[in-house]
Amino acid sequence: MTAIFLPGPPVVDLDDDPVDLVDVTELVCPGCTGPVTDAPPSGWPARAGRCPDFSHPDGSVLCPDSLGRVPEPVEAASLRYGLTDAGAAAAVDEACGWSA
Repeated sequence: MTAIFLPGPPVVDLDDDPVDLVDVTELVCPGCTGPVTDAPPSGWPARAGRCPDFSHPDGSVLCPDSLGRVPEPVEAASLRYGLTDAGAAAAVDEACGWSA
């Protein structure tokens, strides 16, 4: 394996730019596409580690992904739906190059 190094330092933007902030009303749970609140879920056990910053409006944790990880909310405007005859799950598989 060959490593290629580019000249110059990496570019990292650490500034808090108010333009980058997103209103919580524009965020949704990536699992169920339901609205989220900017409050931690109620009843989060300490042994589960760091408490998430977002929850569903009823106080429940955001829908876990297929590996059981609690995701961050996503912008509703960034969601795209590709419907096929086989349904939305097939569209995701096709986009990843997998066969359903």
